[in-house]
Amino acid sequence: MTKKQALRTLGSLAGGFALFIAAVAHFLWHRGNRRTGAAILFSGFAADTLLLVSFLVPNFPLTGRIFHRGRPTGNRIALTFDDGPRPPFTEMILDTLKHESVPATFFVLGENARRWPETLRRMEQEGHRVANHGMDHGILMFAGAAEALDQVERTGAILRDAGVKDPCRLFRAPHGWLSPVAHRALTSHGFRIAGWTKGVWDTANPGVETIVSRTDDILRPGSVLLFHDGWSGAGQEDRSQTASALSEIIRLARERGLEFVTLEEMMEEESRN
Repeated sequence: MTKKQALRTLGSLAGGFALFIAAVAHFLWHRGNRRTGAAILFSGFAADTLLLVSFLVPNFPLTGRIFHRGRPTGNRIALTFDDGPRPPFTEMILDTLKHESVPATFFVLGENARRWPETLRRMEQEGHRVANHGMDHGILMFAGAAEALDQVERTGAILRDAGVKDPCRLFRAPHGWLSPVAHRALTSHGFRIAGWTKGVWDTANPGVETIVSRTDDILRPGSVLLFHDGWSGAGQEDRSQTASALSEIIRLARERGLEFVTLEEMMEEESRN
């Protein structure tokens, strides 16, 4: 068993144990058992455990189905970018993708989409998919249905107003944190929830070589790669390292016989099997 598999198994076991304890506590509480205090203690422990696991494992399955990996067989891999658009970095990334004839999926923020609609149109015109990352990068770990739907619907309206003809019905929660209530609300309105296989922490600007090296470790069939072409707020974060690393990442992937597809194409392939 690999380290990654062990961590995933540990997370699932911890979540299952927490749910079991919560169910027992709930039963004792409503049965009027004298050990109500213990029931409350166990219930609190279960809630804390679930919260901790959900934060440590953004693709945590008990939150709801989150697509974070395609088929491990074959040769398909997906490039995804979060938090854009942001000039000049998104344009730098688009230039490389165009030169290499590689499609990608961009999870854009509504507040950035409103400022740079022409970049969204370029994404779509050049064969990329424009997806939803919410309005303002607000954390949805504790969000109710109304808040989650407001985030995606406001962003969707901006995308349509910007001239995006076919925004895809994919949503990636900021940091991957999404409450079960929000998950159910979004999926019931036709959204599919996207995650990622493993991040490379390009937002920390660790250097081009480090970004390439971290990505090299996960270049295998079915991987959903997470990078960033923008950010939330009015800061001056630099995404040039991500843009500069991209051509080498594409070269390494092709050297291994991997084919880049959009996240939707990867999802559709999985659903057929």
